[in-house]
Amino acid sequence: MNKNNKLVRIGIDLDNTVISYDKAFQLEAVKQGLIEINPQLDKKTLRDKIRKRPNGESEWQKLQGYIYGEGINQAILFPGVYRFLWRCCEANIEVEIVSHKTEYGHFDVKKTSLRESATNFLINQGLLDKKNPLIKKVVYKSTQKEKIDYVNDNNYEWFIDDLEEIIFSSDLAHLKGILLTTSVQATNKSNKIIAHSWGEISQIVLGDWDLEEIKSMTNVLNSVSETDSIEKLQGRGNSAIYKLYLKNGDKSALKIYPDISGHDRLKSEFESTRIFKELKINNVQEPISFNTSLGIATYKWIEGERISKYGKKELKAALSFLSVLHQNSKAEQFKSFPMAADACPRVSDIEKQIKRRLSQFNEASGKHIELEIFLKNDFQPLLNEIISWSKASSVSISDYKNPLKNDELVLSPSDFGFHNVLYSQNDSLIFHDFEYFGWDDPVKLISDFSHHAAMNLSEEMEQLWFLGVSKIYDNHLLGRLRSAWPLYGLNWCLIILNEFKDDVWSRRCAADNSKTHMRDELLSIQLSKSKSKLEKLAASYKNKYYW
Repeated sequence: MNKNNKLVRIGIDLDNTVISYDKAFQLEAVKQGLIEINPQLDKKTLRDKIRKRPNGESEWQKLQGYIYGEGINQAILFPGVYRFLWRCCEANIEVEIVSHKTEYGHFDVKKTSLRESATNFLINQGLLDKKNPLIKKVVYKSTQKEKIDYVNDNNYEWFIDDLEEIIFSSDLAHLKGILLTTSVQATNKSNKIIAHSWGEISQIVLGDWDLEEIKSMTNVLNSVSETDSIEKLQGRGNSAIYKLYLKNGDKSALKIYPDISGHDRLKSEFESTRIFKELKINNVQEPISFNTSLGIATYKWIEGERISKYGKKELKAALSFLSVLHQNSKAEQFKSFPMAADACPRVSDIEKQIKRRLSQFNEASGKHIELEIFLKNDFQPLLNEIISWSKASSVSISDYKNPLKNDELVLSPSDFGFHNVLYSQNDSLIFHDFEYFGWDDPVKLISDFSHHAAMNLSEEMEQLWFLGVSKIYDNHLLGRLRSAWPLYGLNWCLIILNEFKDDVWSRRCAADNSKTHMRDELLSIQLSKSKSKLEKLAASYKNKYYW
């Protein structure tokens, strides 16, 4: 509920703020032969690429007119925007859409109404439902100036847009504004705030979830019993988790997934655990209900203790679980299951992933001199050295670059380790957290378990791990494992540093607000861990023994 108990009005832009067109532009541009398939292209990069073609400007305008009109159903809502609007509705905050959108698109001989198309899209997405609309009103203006004048006259508490020229307009200097952008160059100015996701915007405008909101959220789900009381669990990484005490005496876990694009964490976890139950794989969490729009799901509460110490018994149970998964990999239910998060069907994929992660630290390096020195003087030189060594150690360069065949991929929990295992009341192990589950190279699964920041395997345990997985997935993996293992180690050096990224830190705090005032301390700890891991990797990677 609105914590200040007063009505607040918020204005929000529509295109590229509420509605995301990146995927739609990508699909249609490929279909029209304007670009080759490249999932990494956002709308701006794609636009610039098309404009460089002969007659590129007119081709771009035609494409844009089509996507905003007849092709708008290929677009999607930005991750997290539905949840933000739902929270606003729960808090009695009125939300209005103010869009700079002409009636018709350029070169559109069919004269499809862009405004009508956008309104119908919002209706189809459940935002303009007649009974419980999450948006009070949609206003369209023909020019940017008309839009700015309208925003200026309506005295919104906040206005949210993806364009700097709107948010930082001198005519709106008095207004609290939020710029939604992927740019790392933008910085906060006066009463203007930069946000990189709707999760950040939700935190800025609405603050932490309160238990009344969570209770209202549980009513959306098809649970078997009403919620009596709620307890928030601390110490979570990305997803916020609440323990629900139900009126029928049962307990369940409510999981609020982070609203980030890319891998569908909710679908991976809920669908995989549902299939596990169908296949009688019972030592896993049990799914109950979910809501895709809100990005939430409930699971049966696991009565158990977290593992603080582990040895051969626990490792044997982990290997047994992977063996069962592998034995069921031909099951019909898994045929169309998607790839795991950050899957690497090629050895070269992990090299690309490392370089992508490294580029994401550009902004953080400018703020944290110790991080900048470490990445430049220590990490980058070893990265160059290991890439050269890995390519040379591959049987051939094609083995390094070519993807595995589908029948060589395995079902992988991806984020697999004893940090995601509980001792049940009968002393058996229960595996949970399958947000990243999907098909992947077994070498990635093997390497990630070995390198995982939450693990600390002794040399003996690591050798038992390598020996165990070789029996499950076969010895033919050894060549790829040898060339890829040090690359995955470098990747984990960067994953350990994720808290240096502002968007990641925002998610961490949303999941566990006890961390809010501990950032400097935690960053120092994470940097030390990354340095230590890099030193061990540098000393061992050429002489690593697997099996």
